[in-house]
Amino acid sequence: MKTALNRSESQSDASRAVRLYLFLANNKVVLIRNASGLLDTPFSAANELSLHGGLAELGDIRPVKIGKSHEREVFFASVSEALLENESSEFSAFTLNRMYALAEKSSELEDEFAEDLPFIKQNAIRIPYLYFQETDYIYRFRAESQRNRNVYQSDESSIALYHSKLCDAIKTLKRTKERSATSPAILDFGATQYLLPSHFGFCLGVQNAIERAYETIAENPDKRVFMLSELIHNPFVNEDLSNRGLKYLQSDKGIPLRDPNSGSFYWDTLQEEDIVIIPAFGARDEDKVKLIERGLPINQYDATCMLVEKVWKAAKRYGQQGYTVIIHGKAEHEETKATFSNSSIYAPSLVIRDLREAELLRDVILEENRETQYELFQPLAHRASPGFCPSRDLQRLAFVNQTTLLRNETLKIINFMQEALIEKFGKDRIEEHLAMSSKGDTLCYATQVNQDALSKALQEEIDVALVVGGKNSSNTFQLFRLCQDSFGDRAFYIQSEANIVSKNLINHFLFPCNPGDPKQGRMEERSFLPKKKRHRILITGGASCPDGILQQIIARINSFFDEKDIKDLDTVITELGG
Repeated sequence: MKTALNRSESQSDASRAVRLYLFLANNKVVLIRNASGLLDTPFSAANELSLHGGLAELGDIRPVKIGKSHEREVFFASVSEALLENESSEFSAFTLNRMYALAEKSSELEDEFAEDLPFIKQNAIRIPYLYFQETDYIYRFRAESQRNRNVYQSDESSIALYHSKLCDAIKTLKRTKERSATSPAILDFGATQYLLPSHFGFCLGVQNAIERAYETIAENPDKRVFMLSELIHNPFVNEDLSNRGLKYLQSDKGIPLRDPNSGSFYWDTLQEEDIVIIPAFGARDEDKVKLIERGLPINQYDATCMLVEKVWKAAKRYGQQGYTVIIHGKAEHEETKATFSNSSIYAPSLVIRDLREAELLRDVILEENRETQYELFQPLAHRASPGFCPSRDLQRLAFVNQTTLLRNETLKIINFMQEALIEKFGKDRIEEHLAMSSKGDTLCYATQVNQDALSKALQEEIDVALVVGGKNSSNTFQLFRLCQDSFGDRAFYIQSEANIVSKNLINHFLFPCNPGDPKQGRMEERSFLPKKKRHRILITGGASCPDGILQQIIARINSFFDEKDIKDLDTVITELGG
């Protein structure tokens, strides 16, 4: 391969009508010093980059056409680091940030390369995904035989957090099908009786992400390992990872975090040797590009849930079909930010939070006066893609959603907007203006089956309901909403057994579902168990809640009763199986 690569040094500048840029797995660009001593791509000559088969001599290099820069056709290709390992190799690899700096402060770059840098920067997000097909996913779910639970159940503290004999028994008995809910499990301890839905706790995407994080830490003891933001929305999981050396680049709201020792932002201290893991929620392209430009690998440490990526693929498909994409989600949530970032590439995009905002959107659609329409749209404008035009971009709509929301709420919004479009364009033309396939909704099946399983449990008689999850866990809040609708003030949102003060008192979290409400986002002490001899308690956990915490909650509540009135754990598990 080296012989073919070196030939470009002899090509005249006049022949450089097509250019190929080579990138390593860490997204560094491979360059060579040309006859003039300037840094340039090894391939730049038109007669070496024929579009009609002349690329065969490059061996395993597979160029991908990206577009035009200054009337030149630009191609990207991925190459192995073996290209640089030969002692006689004249090639070097540079981060894109290094190239940007050289372009500003020196004349070390070939003119054409310097001219192409803005184009390369604009298309940097494509570098890690050059050979991805429509059916490819960044990180597919592992089969049960590939699971690596031991990596995060390696010592006493992690076993207590992640493992539960009780939850394992329930899943074996009740979870006969991964995607189908059954009746709840009933655990009879005597003075207390607990109901747990057939489906609760970790989904496959969370399991994948946790395994990826613990594996990365274990495999790289001499490197700094970062998480882009929280791995999942559970403080105990994130704290356990932090205790093992993991650092976080930014908060779940995207606020950069500082190194407590130096006071510098971690983003500013990133080195090429560092590792950054992308969490299950995915990441905005803007954040990925910052990593790419610093010369850090992306795909190798990307734990994006494939069901989140499925939403991105749906948004892309709708955009290519000419629809505007409406995202039902919370604009401040990492997953929705990532979906919006992806969707905006292919389509005008807009995030709406709830049915109230759908009503506002309806008013915009039905308004005939463009000036008034623009004014009505202003409360939503900050959540729209750049250049969004209400009069132009609200003609044809498709819907996707944040995967952790209530399915019924998403469907209510879609049906409501369908009526608005019928009123605007007529019933016989509705399929021209609404992507009917988007009514199938893009909710993650794990979120849905947890909700279905909880709904079955809510049909039972209970005294109180406990929903367990992180304070910023959207899917946990949706489970709490279902319980609250059924039991009102007898439903509680907690993070762990530490929130249960006594038999009579519990610290309930007021989830900030309305960011403008100052009463929300804090803990509130409430009455807990009613005064009676025998209690029926419903417990479920969000998709990021470890099983160990649920067992610890049961143990905490049982501790408030006389030992003679409480059966031991092994007896209850045996009776459950019988």
